[in-house]
Amino acid sequence: MNTVKIKKLILKNFKGIKKLEIDFKKVTNILGENATGKTTIFDSFCWLLFGKDSKDRKDFEIKTLSPTGEALHGLEHSVEANEN
Repeated sequence: MNTVKIKKLILKNFKGIKKLEIDFKKVTNILGENATGKTTIFDSFCWLLFGKDSKDRKDFEIKTLSPTGEALHGLEHSVEANEN
């Protein structure tokens, strides 16, 4: 069985997160108040690895939304992972 070890996760305009880099250590905890991006980080893993969100939906919205809920156009959206 192969093992994938992600050392760094980089999000750019993914859902509500404009820019975020997470350097993973041996143990990394993601903590925060409600509506601060914990599920968005998990969704980014799922989207990167499986093309789905954490609720197993392929048709979920990854675009950054305006305060009125409209998708902002013209932004580059990406999720990257490094293994070194």
